[in-house]
Amino acid sequence: MIDFGKYSLLFSLILSILVLIGLIIGIRKKDGRFIEMSYRGTKGIFAFMTFACSFLVYAFIMDDFRIEYVASYSEKALPIFYKITGLWAGQKGSLLFWGWLLSLFTFITVQRDEHRVNSLYLPYTLFFLNLTSMFFLVLVNFVTPPFELMAVFPADGNGLNPLLQNPGMVFHPPTLYLGYVGFTVPFAFAMAALVMEDLGEWWIKKTRTWILFSWVCLTLGIIFGGWWAYKELGWGGVWGWDPVENSSFMPWLTATAFLHSVIIQEKRRMLKIWNVSLILLTFSLCIFGTFITRSGIISSVHAFGQSPVGFVFLGFLILVLAAGIYLIWTRYEKLKEQNPRIEAFLSRESSFLYNNIILVGICFATFWGTIFPLISEAVKGVKISVGPPFFNTINAPLFLLLILLMGVCPLLGWRKTSSKGILINCLLPFSLTALSLPVLYISGIRSFMPAFFYSFSVFVITTMLREFYLGTKAGVKNSEKGWLLSFWTLVTRNRRKYGGFIIHIGMVFIVLGLAGYGYFQYKEDAVLNIGQEVTIKNYRLKYLDLTSRTKWNFEGVGARIEVYDSGAFKGYLRPEKRFYKKRENQPTTEVAIMDGIAEDLYLILGDWDRRSGSITLTVVINPLISWIWIGTGVVMFGTFWAVLPKRRRQEDVGLLEKEIILRLKGMEIE
Repeated sequence: MIDFGKYSLLFSLILSILVLIGLIIGIRKKDGRFIEMSYRGTKGIFAFMTFACSFLVYAFIMDDFRIEYVASYSEKALPIFYKITGLWAGQKGSLLFWGWLLSLFTFITVQRDEHRVNSLYLPYTLFFLNLTSMFFLVLVNFVTPPFELMAVFPADGNGLNPLLQNPGMVFHPPTLYLGYVGFTVPFAFAMAALVMEDLGEWWIKKTRTWILFSWVCLTLGIIFGGWWAYKELGWGGVWGWDPVENSSFMPWLTATAFLHSVIIQEKRRMLKIWNVSLILLTFSLCIFGTFITRSGIISSVHAFGQSPVGFVFLGFLILVLAAGIYLIWTRYEKLKEQNPRIEAFLSRESSFLYNNIILVGICFATFWGTIFPLISEAVKGVKISVGPPFFNTINAPLFLLLILLMGVCPLLGWRKTSSKGILINCLLPFSLTALSLPVLYISGIRSFMPAFFYSFSVFVITTMLREFYLGTKAGVKNSEKGWLLSFWTLVTRNRRKYGGFIIHIGMVFIVLGLAGYGYFQYKEDAVLNIGQEVTIKNYRLKYLDLTSRTKWNFEGVGARIEVYDSGAFKGYLRPEKRFYKKRENQPTTEVAIMDGIAEDLYLILGDWDRRSGSITLTVVINPLISWIWIGTGVVMFGTFWAVLPKRRRQEDVGLLEKEIILRLKGMEIE
């Protein structure tokens, strides 16, 4: 079994080299036989990579501790649910998983387009996909081989890191990798478009599904990571501006900017160079995040240990940036002439451009804060840490502007909007926003930043609901249908537009949750004896007893707390400390949370005295934090609605294929 895994990876690398040679010969000589050979080789790579991943998962399930990677991240007592996730628990397995995902996405790309008449771009796209795949195959064959054997075969493994034995970490890494790897496909299409000197809309249309899929997965990966931190780390928050958190947030920002700017290219044929630059930057930031995580140059609970593989990623990142910048530079003058100008300050394309500037600005600020400790250490020999105050001070005002733009954009028209039209469109949203400020002040929200976060959120939601109302009203007037039927017709005929509005409403909900817990979190410690009560704000907590339990591969000590809210009994909470048999020196904090729409009650067990039974309890009250999870659900629904296919007229079928054929006329492969 171990040899099968090793040979599967080796055969995948050999096939990848053959695919690259076939593509080069096929493109240079315009020989379709070599191109077809490369397509088949890609399918073989996917098959062998699937075998390798399957063998490694099987080794985890069967407790094959002869394999060093399995022995390092599993044990006999580990539940099978977590054994399977051992595939991405460590560096070697996660790189194998990354390579397998890339082979899968490459296979899907080839399978969808290899027999289409418009597949003239596919060999160029496959060239860049295969180069990336080859890089990962070199890593898993020679740098971090996942099937490496132990010198002495142990009877049992070391066990999985206790912090990873949580459902959040089961879903966080794979969704994050799906996002990272998914952006390789639009990157490859963009590079192919540059090589072919055609940055028209065809490559955006071909990659729209990939871009949305990758953005959704990256969003879910970030949210799952925040949910895991909230449930497992026992500090009461979801985001701490940790370097590894930032490494996933930065490509999300540039990808979000790209999703908005491509609309301008589709509508006005503008920002072609900018869009391909954003995709290059997004993919490069995905690689940079991997470098940060695996190089060991930063300290983080999310990061892997120090390893030379991180600097291999740095070399690959430099190569990717050099190739991308060279292609953009050499084609800049030709492609620049095709870009029309923005005609007016007050226009929808202007608002999209400002949106991009702010998102890239937040990305740059986050990038600078992340790498500044490394720069200070290299220059002065002292690592100067950059904490949450820096990021909050710089990024919070930018996010505030972003929320305002989110509400203003739907009120603007393409090309130009008159000042009178703006005033009319903004009258209701701005009136409600102005009225919300004294209401917030009376409610006790008197700090500048949270007050404006909430008031601007009112502005955005009012704007979005206004768009739904006006569209439905027009449908009722023009078609004489009822309100419900007109609303349904409106949102189904233009799924992208109204799905986008739903996504923006979901993002506002997430902002409400982040602002609530970020600005108004309350924390208090209490020392309690059995039977003693403590009142913290509107909660009365009674400590009942201290209990122990044994389960799977750990022993837990927990306190049972009776909870009353404003005098009403709400239930019992049991914050706990866990001691894992294989990692006794790494106890974990299992918090107890009582979720609510308005706020969460969050209990952390600190210390305890077994003889007296007294405990130290940390009580955290997080206002509105549940709206982060609610908003994520709304964002996912809006994305699903936006990409849900609608029935097309027969004459629309093949429109994209005809466009590409016309663009690439004369470039057919013989």
